[in-house]
Amino acid sequence: MDLALVLLALPICVADCSSFVIPNVYNRILLCFSCLHLAIYGLGDLDKVALSTLLLLILLMFGLGMGDIKLLALILITYSFSAIDYLGFVLLWALVHIVVLAGVSRKIPSKIPLAPSIFIGLATYLATR
Repeated sequence: MDLALVLLALPICVADCSSFVIPNVYNRILLCFSCLHLAIYGLGDLDKVALSTLLLLILLMFGLGMGDIKLLALILITYSFSAIDYLGFVLLWALVHIVVLAGVSRKIPSKIPLAPSIFIGLATYLATR
């Protein structure tokens, strides 16, 4: 699963940065790798899966894009780590992204592509874990 995420991170980030949309073809490819990973290693702790689902539903209510929700769901189901800690890293990197964009353009952006923050947050979380 790590290799699939590394290989698909760049095209997903480029697509999200250019059009603010993560194409479903990338999510479907990741879904295939996630199903293979789950068939080999199993689902993991159901409490963590339930907490991840609840957090994703809350993020959906706050207006997060559906492509970002799908990407986060695939990552949270595949890896068995704390969803709150990981989403904290993602939100921290999203805040850094907003600050950088505000510094460059001298205005606060109304929306940002979240895929770079998702992948950088994942790399940071896995490196510090």
